[in-house]
Amino acid sequence: MIVAFSGGKGGTGKSTVSTNVAVALGDFALVDLDVEAPDDHILLSTELVGVGEVALFQPVFNHDACFACGRCLDACHDNAIISGRNGKPILIPELCGGCRGCKIICPSDEAIKEGKKTVGRIYENVTPYGFPLITGELFEGEEKTYKVLLETRRYAVRRYENLIFDTAAGAGNGIFKALEGVDVVVAVTEPTPFGIRDLEKILEISKLLDRRAVVVINRSGTGDESIVEKMCNRYGIKIIGKIPYSENIMKAYFKNVPVVTTDYPEAAVFRELTEKIMEEACR
Repeated sequence: MIVAFSGGKGGTGKSTVSTNVAVALGDFALVDLDVEAPDDHILLSTELVGVGEVALFQPVFNHDACFACGRCLDACHDNAIISGRNGKPILIPELCGGCRGCKIICPSDEAIKEGKKTVGRIYENVTPYGFPLITGELFEGEEKTYKVLLETRRYAVRRYENLIFDTAAGAGNGIFKALEGVDVVVAVTEPTPFGIRDLEKILEISKLLDRRAVVVINRSGTGDESIVEKMCNRYGIKIIGKIPYSENIMKAYFKNVPVVTTDYPEAAVFRELTEKIMEEACR
């Protein structure tokens, strides 16, 4: 079973909700797929332990075996290859996406050698709450998030059957891969114009991927929730929970303590929400 938390807009509380649900369940592996800014380990007060690196293919050109045919330049959609002296290719490493198109199309077996560039790392550790946390991290200065996200997901799926995906903000290509094949998408939103705009993107992606989706309104009571309700009605999506804007939740957040482990009244909100999510995932 895979439950994915998304929301489009950054800062809606997606990581807060997903970590609390993971603690409430206790037997799901939590996977932090926000590889540009992973923070679940901070919210769960746990250290990261590296288990592997993520590398991109990069061509190493052997000009002695190169025919200067220019096919590698035409095949490179990242424009990472330029023509140098005598038409021989030169790589701009920062632009290379590692697609291998140049090597596949090259008519010479010796002109392009295997090279690689390490762009990220995968971590796995057991949290203080007893469940595993798998984290993908893109190295600072790198831009190719997709490879790190994909390898982190693969690593998690190979090792665990029950997973919670905490996805990145936005609605780009990485979100499509993060939500692909999941049992339910939990879209965490807030009743603000930006929150509602990006919620629609996630609901549309869920529809395109034919994934069941439900909505959780975070910071309930701070805006016009009727707009969220109208949008959910339009997509035929249920709102399964509302998390109040609460000083207690803020206190727990700044202490890096999951609300569900406290004696605050809001802990019951997260426990009830967890039950509803599991009901939807098992449908």
